[in-house]
Amino acid sequence: MSFRLSLNEEVAAALNEQICIESSAAFLYFSMASWASVRGLTGMAKWFRTEAAGELTHMGLFVDYLNDRDCQAKFATIEAPSCEWDNPVVAFDQVRTQEHKLMQRMNDLIDLADKHNDHLTHSFITQFVPQQIADTAEADDVHDRLSLVGGDGHGLILIDQELGRDAEGH
Repeated sequence: MSFRLSLNEEVAAALNEQICIESSAAFLYFSMASWASVRGLTGMAKWFRTEAAGELTHMGLFVDYLNDRDCQAKFATIEAPSCEWDNPVVAFDQVRTQEHKLMQRMNDLIDLADKHNDHLTHSFITQFVPQQIADTAEADDVHDRLSLVGGDGHGLILIDQELGRDAEGH
């Protein structure tokens, strides 16, 4: 073990927990993608799949970071995600909740790193913050716009198309 890279046990446990949180978020987004796809919301399905891929990328970065700090990543069992939503507004309400929780989690991890004077982990977590802020704002925006159009098919189709274009741009 490299002394200069060693990681506090509490910080390592929290980062391992984050691996589970990221994989759980990815599974939720994959489930939402499937739900949207079978309802003909192909743009929304693409958007959810893009979000799922992003969460898996984050998971991999956490694994790599732990390994770089001489800690083995640990993988826990995750709970199966929901697979049914009443409508897109309800689905995006869950997206919004998920993204706000992820933002709070980033803050908590930074606080924990600071508690242990772990500047490397602080810096590592900070790289996720701008993207998390953007993801949280986007989730709020899409949820609010879906709420405005309600059950209006034309509005839903326009939002679905926009989400598809956004997914292709990532």
